[in-house]
Amino acid sequence: MNDAALIADIDEAAAQIAPERLLYRIGPAAAPEPPDWPTAVRAALREPIGGPALEHLVCSYGKVVILADDLTRPTPQKQILPPLLDYLNAAGAPDGNITIIIALGTHRYMTEPEIAARFGEEVTSRVRVINHLWQAPETFVDLGSTAKGTPVQVNRTAREADLLIGAGSIVPHCYAGWAGGAKILQPGICSAETTARTHCMAAEDEDLLGIPGRAENPVRREIEEVAALAGLDFILNVVVDANGAPAWVGAGDTVQAHRAGVAAGERTYVRDIPAPADVVVVDAEPTTKDYWQGIKALVHAQRGVKAGGTVIFVGTFPEGIAPTHPEFSQHSLKPYGAILEALTAGRISDHIASATLRLHALIMAHCKVICVSPGMSIADKGKLGFGHAETVEQALEAALTELGQSAGVGVI
Repeated sequence: MNDAALIADIDEAAAQIAPERLLYRIGPAAAPEPPDWPTAVRAALREPIGGPALEHLVCSYGKVVILADDLTRPTPQKQILPPLLDYLNAAGAPDGNITIIIALGTHRYMTEPEIAARFGEEVTSRVRVINHLWQAPETFVDLGSTAKGTPVQVNRTAREADLLIGAGSIVPHCYAGWAGGAKILQPGICSAETTARTHCMAAEDEDLLGIPGRAENPVRREIEEVAALAGLDFILNVVVDANGAPAWVGAGDTVQAHRAGVAAGERTYVRDIPAPADVVVVDAEPTTKDYWQGIKALVHAQRGVKAGGTVIFVGTFPEGIAPTHPEFSQHSLKPYGAILEALTAGRISDHIASATLRLHALIMAHCKVICVSPGMSIADKGKLGFGHAETVEQALEAALTELGQSAGVGVI
């Protein structure tokens, strides 16, 4: 069963819920009469926000590096990169001077077929597209540290570029408030040590589950300081609507263009609900490669479910829990306090995983989770403390049997 089939399963189950019990059904908004992606990108590049025009930053003999997010993100790279490359060509930068680095953070490296599918032949035939090799120490150059002491270790190829551009999307994010902007650089092309510091900074927030949607927060400011030290010159950011069309496209200054995009992101993604529901069905698409990504959807669902309620968590998750952070599943049944104790005692060495473990622990303290996933094994669901159901209908039946047939239901 793929993601589309799971969404159909949600639709079918939701149709059977009595109208008086369906408290809300929410999702991203659809943009009214959106332009096509190339038109929207060209318009954004002609009118940069808060900084110089891109053509004033291009040196005809210099190296250009574009940071582009990976297959765990909704950015339509295949659509937005060709007009960006054309614009750079017209400004004097030939394709041979341009490299695209896939800003993986600490995600697994993308395969050649995945790169071809995500970026398209028009891009891969014109410029070099490479993974950020975050597991190789020689990848990085050390730039010192931020005022708060975060080590700034960034991809050497990116640092040596004459022009560094970030291309990504703006969505609510569980650690940075909103994705996009400088986040393409940190964690995108930084070392695990740099990323561990900003993730742990988020985990230390008193309202960790309340970070998504907060544009101004300490983690965002730290990320932007890292990006400034690394020399991120320009961004091209998008907000994707419910139909995959442009709700907004903007370019320019790393901070000012990002904040303009956040305003558009709020119009697209922030939804009012009448009240928290007893049971919430949440679809994790597009963050469905593994639970490490899918936890974002589960975090967002916390605002819509009552304390002690149940979330029915739906996604394919073919790669299991957290392939590049194996320590996560070793500690994922621990409560929050025990995670801190294990971290202090040195029994958790992966500090990035420790941040996500704390997030997971807060979720499990707030609600019960039933997971509907053909890709994640029942054993892996058990490691996370999740219940198992084969279908959304089966999960709803189990939740309503426990909470009562009059329980209110929300769908995200």
